[in-house]
Amino acid sequence: MNTFEEVYTQFEPMIFHMIRKLNIRQDHDIYVQEGMLSLWRAWEKFDSTQGEFAPYAYQCIRGGMLTYMRKDNRYKEKEIVRSEAYWDMRTDGELDKHLEQDTLQEFAELLTSTQQKWFWLTFQEQLTVVEIAEQEGVSLSAVKKWRKGALGRIRMRELA
Repeated sequence: MNTFEEVYTQFEPMIFHMIRKLNIRQDHDIYVQEGMLSLWRAWEKFDSTQGEFAPYAYQCIRGGMLTYMRKDNRYKEKEIVRSEAYWDMRTDGELDKHLEQDTLQEFAELLTSTQQKWFWLTFQEQLTVVEIAEQEGVSLSAVKKWRKGALGRIRMRELA
């Protein structure tokens, strides 16, 4: 088979055809790059005993672009854009601390004394399970059991 530069020159119109066919209107350069990478992967993996290169390249380019499109869409869906109004509301943090404390207290009342130790040390002191075990002088598995029990009780309340 030819060098990749020759293959790219020959199949470059196919990349642009696929961009038009998939109605890609944004990030044009990224999809050209993705098409080129897909063509390169196809060129490296191609086995001439399996058939012609052109249909194989077409499917590889299309598949690469669709895969990138799916990943990009998933990433964009997870992005959270907050409006200016949201940030304007968040000027007084003192009120939030009181609300947070009240909410935590409601959950803590559901728990046993050992579960409450885990709860307060985790959410107020920001300690890890290992740090809690060291501070309380108990095993790591004991603290993990406290956590499991506490989360179970909190979840049961939320489901009720």
